[in-house]
Amino acid sequence: MKVFPDTNIWVSGLVFPGLCAELLAYLFESEHQLQTSQLVRTEIETVLARKFARRDRAVSNLAWLWSQAACIADVPTPVDDADRRLVAAAAQGGAHLFVTGDRRVLGWQTCGEMKIVTARQGWLLLHPLGA
Repeated sequence: MKVFPDTNIWVSGLVFPGLCAELLAYLFESEHQLQTSQLVRTEIETVLARKFARRDRAVSNLAWLWSQAACIADVPTPVDDADRRLVAAAAQGGAHLFVTGDRRVLGWQTCGEMKIVTARQGWLLLHPLGA
């Protein structure tokens, strides 16, 4: 399954222990394909620099984890809505799941064939034991 985590999932997984970190680790260790885009990386780097400047480990982990992910092409429009751009890029890249914590984006539920889910929902759909 192709999975595209939103920026907030990446940041949470890089900075804090918990479900998002476990989800990212599982995606790297499983047969599922982790997808991302340059827009996500730019947003991650901005958030880490602004909110977590002393999180050197998160920055170094990002470099390694990023090298393992499939980077898909960004969608340039709408220019003023990064969330819509990320969801469109994920759908265009063939993602089956878009994982986010953003309530507005979760309200969309789907984009074409792609489901938009929370980290918990993604974990339960991806993990063979659901726990």
